[in-house]
Amino acid sequence: MAIKEVADIRNIASDDETAHIKEDSLHYWFICCVAAGMYEKDEAAEVANIVKSTSEIEFARWYA
Repeated sequence: MAIKEVADIRNIASDDETAHIKEDSLHYWFICCVAAGMYEKDEAAEVANIVKSTSEIEFARWYA
């Protein structure tokens, strides 16, 4: 899921607000997954790196 969500964010980066909302939603999803124990330590680190890669996508991070 994380890879697809990052790709979706990259595809909509020209829409700053929507990209930011999707980025925040992805971060929240990952936190919930970790809190629920869905990942082993190594797997969580791998998914975390995928999730944090959104910081490399250029768009304004703000809400209206």
